[in-house]
Amino acid sequence: MLNRFNMEQPYAGEFGLTPLGGQESKPPEEGASSYSKYWGIIAGLLSALFWILSIPPFDFAEAAYIAFVPLLLWLYTKPTRRVFWLVAIGAAWVSWFVILIWLRHVTWFGTIVLSGILAVICAVWLFFAKCILPQLVARNILIRTLGFAGIAGAWVLLEWSRTWFFGGFPWAPLALSQWERPVVLQIASWSGAYGVSFLLIFFNLCLAHTLRHRFMRRERKLWMGWFSPDLYVGMGALGFCIYVFFSALPHPDSTERMFTAAVVQPYIAPELKWDTNRELENLEILERQTRFVSSLESDVILWPEAATPWPVMGTPQMQVRVERLVNEIEKPILMGNLAEDRVTKEWRNGVFLVKPGAGLSSDFYTKRELVPFGEYVPPILSFIDKFVPVGGRSIPGEKVSLINLTVGGSVYRIGSLICYEDVFSNLARESARGGADLFFVATNNAWYGEEGGAEQHAAHSVLRAVENRRPVMRAGNGGWSGWIDSYGTVRDLLVDAEGTIYFRGGGAYTIVQFEEWSRQQSYYTRHGDWFVALSGGLAVISLLLGLYRPKHCS
Repeated sequence: MLNRFNMEQPYAGEFGLTPLGGQESKPPEEGASSYSKYWGIIAGLLSALFWILSIPPFDFAEAAYIAFVPLLLWLYTKPTRRVFWLVAIGAAWVSWFVILIWLRHVTWFGTIVLSGILAVICAVWLFFAKCILPQLVARNILIRTLGFAGIAGAWVLLEWSRTWFFGGFPWAPLALSQWERPVVLQIASWSGAYGVSFLLIFFNLCLAHTLRHRFMRRERKLWMGWFSPDLYVGMGALGFCIYVFFSALPHPDSTERMFTAAVVQPYIAPELKWDTNRELENLEILERQTRFVSSLESDVILWPEAATPWPVMGTPQMQVRVERLVNEIEKPILMGNLAEDRVTKEWRNGVFLVKPGAGLSSDFYTKRELVPFGEYVPPILSFIDKFVPVGGRSIPGEKVSLINLTVGGSVYRIGSLICYEDVFSNLARESARGGADLFFVATNNAWYGEEGGAEQHAAHSVLRAVENRRPVMRAGNGGWSGWIDSYGTVRDLLVDAEGTIYFRGGGAYTIVQFEEWSRQQSYYTRHGDWFVALSGGLAVISLLLGLYRPKHCS
């Protein structure tokens, strides 16, 4: 007993105890401040590195399970308030800036400002953890687990808040790191992608506490060996995901063929795409590629966002030319394109269907969520000039507006998502609830170069596919083009002979659905963001635990 107490003596002050010898230890913050700032810099750099590596295009998914462990361990050193905010904001700012580095092709200043705003949100979460964690140190495993769940719930709340703050920017949730790990992703069909983010943060907390016991407190109970029960709780959560994965696996014979789509990827650089001197040349490139892919076995041709140099709706000459092409190839074209109201001079970014013989369909979709720094600048950042002109005032749509595609006597209801829209889980869910059989994402990521923006964007489509159990087909001007099945597996990806997605060409892929999901909707589709509400409740409970002994929160 005496030896064990002496081993813990350096940490006695943490619990308000007086060490042997009768001398009172320094306040934790005061005693730790001499080294905590250096440890904080190291911890911040390590967390930033792991976080960045977990996000596409690096795709080191396993790094997400340890990304925040260094910073969480650092919190136990009781850093001063000033050091805390410098390290927390600095680490998050570096992380977000590197993750969003491709955005610099649009605006350097906007990239810096946006990264800073997201960094502050992350720092707020870390401060929440800083307040709660000290109250959990001496508590039993059940209370500690509840506290960890609340801290993870707070992360979910802040991720969800990004859907609404500053015009909405829910880009790159932590769940995005698992886009190539279908085992973990399957819980998203119940909880949404927020459940995956929750799991990752929860595991980080469990692992951090385990390492604290082993290396900082040197605690080692014989029945647990090197670990604390917290790690077993975290591993149990992962085990639950494995169970969900195997229970959700479809029967091998349950696949149903829907149709074959041929995608056109013109890969026209943005500075050339909107060059008025190259409009006819760009249109000829699009038509030439379309004739090429029409020779492939397919039922429909897919064009990317804003495919033609002039609006297909509102410009009679452009409409006639596209209809003539469709009649020539004898296949419908589902396209991202623009519409112009000649009277009001208002523009719409939408998805349109042109059918052989029937021409431009009256059923079309209008983009509901515009791109910040691309199609508009958030009002709070109105001093940043808009970089991507679309030729007038672009107005958002308000309806789901499914497009009916008839193939071989079957009618498929297409839920459209234009570019940035597949980042918003609520938009895809609304389309699925409205009866969409699959999603079509038309995009133009050529604005953002070849540095990972297109892959990050495609990863969001994987999340939407799993959440709603609906296939996703994508057509991009410069990539990523392909399709994703309802379990989040990338089934086909358009690449060239060198293995890159950034090229001019085309290809065809056959879309299938699993019989089970052709007849029903996922739990998430039916019930929405219930997990966010649950996370909020858990966060409140953990906050109450933190207020139980407020003197530990600096």
